[in-house]
Amino acid sequence: MRRTDIKEFRRQQLIEATIASIAKRGFAETTLADVAGGAGLSHGIVNFYFKSKEALLVATLKHLAEEYEVVWRSAVARAGPSPAAKLDAIIEADFHPAIANRKKIAVWFAFWGEARSRPEYLRLCNKLDAAYFEQTHSLCRQIIDQGGYDELDATRIARGLNAMIDGLWLDLLINPRDFDRETAKQTCRLFLDSVFPAEFADRGRSAA
Repeated sequence: MRRTDIKEFRRQQLIEATIASIAKRGFAETTLADVAGGAGLSHGIVNFYFKSKEALLVATLKHLAEEYEVVWRSAVARAGPSPAAKLDAIIEADFHPAIANRKKIAVWFAFWGEARSRPEYLRLCNKLDAAYFEQTHSLCRQIIDQGGYDELDATRIARGLNAMIDGLWLDLLINPRDFDRETAKQTCRLFLDSVFPAEFADRGRSAA
């Protein structure tokens, strides 16, 4: 393994250990010693790659944001030209087990809780939210234009869908035994069916 590959591998080990520690212990209780132990590495290795706990936390948030954006953008790219199919692909991506699992969602909520008082967290979260909203809003706008839904507001629909997904992520976090991914996805599709019946009837009403 090349030196650059080893460096990236070690960084990834530490980030994954940070995610696991925050999910287990909480944000404030996670220490560099916890991370080192979780990664099976020495405390000195942690300090070599990250000069402080804060630097490690920022790197962890960046990793989560980049991973999430790659997943939903890739889903959109694979969905074909239909804006409805692209929007449906985003729903699938939002509940993919690699993204929407209890461990990572716990960490997301931990960062969101800290974002108000930590400008770098807020900047990273706002950047991701803006990119996600821009995509969902654009797709809603395209469906409205193509489907003749002139009375509908793309901004309100996109924000409603985004808020629904956030709420369903919270359900997964606090009620994991009762949470069902397929039901969550169909709940989002039922909402879209209520505003875009021609495009989401088959997708949404199949859940009824």
